Amino acid sequence: MSPIGLLILVLQGIVIILIINVVFSWIRFAGGRVPRYNPVVRFIDRISDAILDPIRQVQNRLLRSAGMSYMPIDFSPLIAIIFIQFLIALLRGLQ
Repeated sequence: MSPIGLLILVLQGIVIILIINVVFSWIRFAGGRVPRYNPVVRFIDRISDAILDPIRQVQNRLLRSAGMSYMPIDFSPLIAIIFIQFLIALLRGLQ
């Protein structure tokens, strides 16, 4: 496997982790329990937060500059997944 192919595989894994994190947040919002002490759940949360926190900061700054202080929907996972898919398409073009 080439280094670009390996990088594409890692990026696809990150997309899957982000989707799992979104599903976990829906379960938590609906009143379900996702055990935060579970090492797999902590790993997913840690990876997702590392990717989504910078996007959330930019999103919050843009909302504040537009005069909105709060938005009930978090679009950061969608933005991250679109950006990662764009990177994957670029990398596939390099192969």
